Amino acid sequence: MALGKYTQIAGVIKPIVAEYTQIGGVIKQITINALGIGGDIEQVPVGDKYIWAGEIDSDRMYGIDDNYSVLDGWPLYGAPVVDPMDVACDDEGNSYWACAASGGKGVHKIALDGSITWSDTGHVATVTAICVDLDGNVYWGDAWGRVTMLDSSGAVQWTKIPYGSGVYQVNALAIDYSAGQLYAAYGTGGAGRVYRFQIALGNGAQVYTLAANILSISIDEGTPSLYIGDEDGDIRKISTAGYVYWTQSKYGEIYTVRVGHDGFGYFANGSRGDVGKFTLATGANVWLDEPAGTSYGVAVDAFGNVYSTHGAYGSVNAVIRKNNSSGVEQWTWQPYVNCEWRGIAVAPGIKAAGFG
Repeated sequence: MALGKYTQIAGVIKPIVAEYTQIGGVIKQITINALGIGGDIEQVPVGDKYIWAGEIDSDRMYGIDDNYSVLDGWPLYGAPVVDPMDVACDDEGNSYWACAASGGKGVHKIALDGSITWSDTGHVATVTAICVDLDGNVYWGDAWGRVTMLDSSGAVQWTKIPYGSGVYQVNALAIDYSAGQLYAAYGTGGAGRVYRFQIALGNGAQVYTLAANILSISIDEGTPSLYIGDEDGDIRKISTAGYVYWTQSKYGEIYTVRVGHDGFGYFANGSRGDVGKFTLATGANVWLDEPAGTSYGVAVDAFGNVYSTHGAYGSVNAVIRKNNSSGVEQWTWQPYVNCEWRGIAVAPGIKAAGFG
């Protein structure tokens, strides 16, 4: 890992993702650093914003900045990195991709310049979910129910198939980094499961079942609690032992649920096309954006800005969208109409990816 800043919160070491100061009695977020150079005050950028998103069908993987300018070395397409289903990122500009198409089944670590750092290939099933922790370890799940841990160099540490090959598909993963645990959301044929793995060796246990496919999962800090989204459009807050605190219907299909650095939840509900922000205490909506088209992926930056993927293949609604922390749309971007956007990630990552 690169040298960073850390602090202790409730007994847990946390990376500092933003800095603050008090101006006129109000806490303000610092957006620049300033340094005296040669007697002059010079501005030093706090950090760049990187957004990663993948399109299936057009088989393109994009890295863009916050003005949706494409980064040097991107987009990537063609073997071996084709048909990206999911993406995660770390705090050093690296992105991690789960790919699905024939000849491209596998996991790839891609540097900021678009070069492939390493690949884990030869998979027998579509890789459907991916996340990365603060040590650079990578976790992936596939359509046959496998969950695998790779170290930071891409070497396999363990592989587990808790329900047997082909029984349930892994739809999403979330890390409780401080406790050394990984949670997987499974779902096939109207049956959903949440399974907990111990990161050290991969041993684990089932913690929750549901009579619906569980499509997404995220985790907050503290106790902690899990947030799961299903094919019937419901989001549930549950304990790590499977106790249900609340259920909120958002309709559609909850393809993605996230917990942001700001202590709020976010979701995309598939065929409804909505993107929403909700309170973790009750699940009630803070705001709801209802654009045309479908919605699939959601990523939240350290300032509460929300990036989401939308639309079906060939649709004018097939865009990446940015909303600010109040839900106001900032921009939409469509580089290529014949696409179907799926996963999206934004630096410095999300709580469910171990950054929080």
